[in-house]
Amino acid sequence: MFRSTIALLLLALLSGCQQWQPTMSAGKVPLEQGSFTLLDSWPYQKQQLIQQITWQNDKEQHQFLLTALLSDKGMLFVALSPLGQELWRMHYQPKHQLQLSGVAPFNDARFAMRLLTEMQLALLPKDHIKNRLQGLTLVDSENGREIKLKNGDTLLHISRSAPLNMSTPIVLTAKTYQLTITTLQQDFLP
Repeated sequence: MFRSTIALLLLALLSGCQQWQPTMSAGKVPLEQGSFTLLDSWPYQKQQLIQQITWQNDKEQHQFLLTALLSDKGMLFVALSPLGQELWRMHYQPKHQLQLSGVAPFNDARFAMRLLTEMQLALLPKDHIKNRLQGLTLVDSENGREIKLKNGDTLLHISRSAPLNMSTPIVLTAKTYQLTITTLQQDFLP
């Protein structure tokens, strides 16, 4: 039952945004008429995060726990089911090397690249994002951040707190779904 629910979640997530067909060359991820080039290492102090991820559309809602280790050697993510079962593990390293494992459909590179793109768009400062967008525009405001298409339509709206705030969830709203990232713990490492 749990695996079929997760499969439905990912199918809806992937079919809702057909524009996400990742190419691994230099970390460039297509986004409709544009693209975003991923950072392949964390440019700030090494840290470990524990985050609650909630995905929902107009019909269903799903949650999982994500642990992230962010450092100059890359970014390691491990997703756990509500029962503590490891769903997938992703390690994104310098030179845009991706190592991905887990149960289907979590081992789909499209899902991993999409989640990593959305996390970077939400967590990184404007200066780190602007030059990585091609064919898209970043607009920061008091209400958050928007990624805009050339015609002015919003591809992704991100209401967030900066710096990262454990009491305020980051909400990413796309055309067909909403992704909420709530940081439960943040530890800075030496």
